[in-house]
Amino acid sequence: MTAPARDHRAIETVVLDIDGVLVLETSTGDRSGEEVLLLHEDLAVRLAGLGAEVVFVTHRSRPEAAAILGAAGLGGRWLNRCLCANDIFTSALTSGQWLRLAREGMRKSLVLPGLRKRFGCRLEHCLFVDDRIDNVLDMCGWGVGLGAVAPSGVDPAGVVTTFDFEEVAEMVRLAPLARDREGAPVLRLQPREIRVASQHRTGLTTHHAARNGFNLVRWSASMVRRGLRRR
Repeated sequence: MTAPARDHRAIETVVLDIDGVLVLETSTGDRSGEEVLLLHEDLAVRLAGLGAEVVFVTHRSRPEAAAILGAAGLGGRWLNRCLCANDIFTSALTSGQWLRLAREGMRKSLVLPGLRKRFGCRLEHCLFVDDRIDNVLDMCGWGVGLGAVAPSGVDPAGVVTTFDFEEVAEMVRLAPLARDREGAPVLRLQPREIRVASQHRTGLTTHHAARNGFNLVRWSASMVRRGLRRR
């Protein structure tokens, strides 16, 4: 029996931002300080059911990413599928993009050579989800096949804006149709409001994890770059 032909536009890998997509670190107004909130329940089950490989890409340092993913029930093998700021930096250097790194800073698209090498991803078969339109356009501009902008925010009353994760699963299933639409391969997820409840709370803040050597070097480099731009 002949296997069915694979759609040449099918999504094989879903690349997810962490902040604003899976979690939101914010103050909801009813507690002092900030806390990491889970935006979706049963994340491990939802990710496993996407029908595609999953990779996380974040500007967070590795200690921060590990703390957040652990709080979301995504430790172990999921953490091994996370490309953090350290990996963006390494990918930029090993792919010869150090001048672009110096000029533009830690653009997420700098990790794409590392993404291909580590996970064998074909960029045109990737869906990238991020809460910032500039990140989505940047990744699509460097070869990612389809992008989705996630709504994200919290109002003073503690109502959080996010999206229904099932919409991402639907994008994976219907990607060929989505890519037939006119214009850039960038879609917007529909906003969904949730009121923070106990199942969303982690009690976690990343302030301690953020105090690490990599972040110190990155902050120093950012200050130098801004100083040079002013000249």
